[in-house]
Amino acid sequence: MKDATHMQLSPTVRTLPNGLTVVMEHLPYVHSVSVGVWIKTGSADESAAQAGISHFLEHLFFKGTQTRTARELMDAIESRGGHLNAFTTREHTCLFAKTLNHHGRTAIAILADIVKHSTFCDLEKERNVILEEIASGKDTPDEYIYDLLSDQTWPGHPLGRPIAGYEETVARTTLDDVRNYKDARYHPQNMYVAMVGNFDQDEFFAQISDEFGALTPQDVSNNGSAPSFNAGLRLESRPIAQNHFACAFPSVGIRDPERYVFDMLSSTLGGGSTSRLFETIREREGLTYAIYSFNSMYLHAGVLGMYAAVAPENLQRTIDLCVDEMHKLQDAPMPEEELLSNREQLKGGLLLALEGTFNRMARMVRSLMIFDRIVPIDEILAGVDAVTAEAVQKSAQKMFTQDRCALAVLGPSGDTPPNVAL
Repeated sequence: MKDATHMQLSPTVRTLPNGLTVVMEHLPYVHSVSVGVWIKTGSADESAAQAGISHFLEHLFFKGTQTRTARELMDAIESRGGHLNAFTTREHTCLFAKTLNHHGRTAIAILADIVKHSTFCDLEKERNVILEEIASGKDTPDEYIYDLLSDQTWPGHPLGRPIAGYEETVARTTLDDVRNYKDARYHPQNMYVAMVGNFDQDEFFAQISDEFGALTPQDVSNNGSAPSFNAGLRLESRPIAQNHFACAFPSVGIRDPERYVFDMLSSTLGGGSTSRLFETIREREGLTYAIYSFNSMYLHAGVLGMYAAVAPENLQRTIDLCVDEMHKLQDAPMPEEELLSNREQLKGGLLLALEGTFNRMARMVRSLMIFDRIVPIDEILAGVDAVTAEAVQKSAQKMFTQDRCALAVLGPSGDTPPNVAL
């Protein structure tokens, strides 16, 4: 029997005359709404000199508008039991609010005020906040290792730079730089307003039209090119207790039909507590507390990789065991039972996430940004079901090679660098 939640509810997609896309989904069984303004721009659209400006702009949006202080913006949502926040990724920026459904109109009004009327005040104070955020990331090894890995993997390309930028680029960003970046990227053809929850769609579409319909359309050239993958080793010495390591191999972009194969490969390798890496390296050998794999996909590129944190004396042994598991995936198709288990994990992760209004909103908008349509859930589930053990084996054979491996290690320096013998 098919799940009624994802089968019977269908979102509505409408476009304002100025080109802004509105996507809405009515969920009559919830007591909340998630509202988001999504902009198809992120750190991948920045030049080297601009590194971090998308994130800087996101911060400044919340410093006040022409009619509300920063405190009043937050209070308008939080005093009504809601939550107001934003985030920046490599390929998009999102300003969002989640609140009780009878406060949905307030959420739309506040987000519209932020987008249209922010004054971008307190730039110097917020600059310092961001510099502290960058410093905090460097002080967090299991976060910073990914900056090292991205820089090793895609050097000189926007995808290889940290989303928050660098100290030097943030330090020289001016108010004119921020305004110019917003003026170039924040146009209705490049924006989406999304709403998911318990609300009247016609009523709220009318409000969204009133709030955003006057935005002036202007062509936006979305940057982006496929980066060249750079294999090799990146070491950074630091006097901490563990060595944190992450490796990456080139996979596929998010639009590639083979993406489901790489999701399955990642799930099998290190996607959960029954995965091969977890079973071997944590449960059998007891070498680490945290080990997992990841499949990160963007418009023009993707990487599949692994992460672990281990005692310095166990680094090479752990890498060797990871290589062993990669070889096993290359040497023989996975058993049918393991394939079925990972299919269910992938499908369960998707469907369970969709029980939240924010995740439903994010999926719809990202789908529109990437595919220019909302990909049906059944289509995704069918894609997962279509993956075969032979396809996973073939991808492992093609991908896990010495000349396609980038490795980053952060931690106590050793006498000899670790070796990945593929």
